[in-house]
Amino acid sequence: MTTFVHCRGCGAQIHETAPTCPKCGAPQVVAAATGATVAAPLVGTPSAYSQVPWYRRRWFLITSFLTIPAVTGLIALTGPMLYDAKGVVRTFPKNFKTGIIITSVYYLYTLTTPIGSTQQILCFLMTLVISLVMGFKR
Repeated sequence: MTTFVHCRGCGAQIHETAPTCPKCGAPQVVAAATGATVAAPLVGTPSAYSQVPWYRRRWFLITSFLTIPAVTGLIALTGPMLYDAKGVVRTFPKNFKTGIIITSVYYLYTLTTPIGSTQQILCFLMTLVISLVMGFKR
């Protein structure tokens, strides 16, 4: 059975053994000095945390999520949310982004409810739990 993967450069479907993409020419594997092959980094992913825009860094995401979840939801919709794990730039998993987007939409809904309602308390607790998990993610 033939297996296809996505190109690291343009995202087109290519065969898993293709050394380069026939569409854009991007290399798919990089040979290491030991002779083993190592996957090439995705195009557009910063190699150092200092290159990550301030509005995509963990500290800003947590701060904005605790104050105005809709801002963090918009950031989650428009691109990756990044954090530093022992000197390596990592992207938050898709389930984090989904939880943030759902909480952001729920937050916008709670703006129409009376102050101190059960919906607002539930939204606050959801926001607090997701922020804590984001903060302790390694």
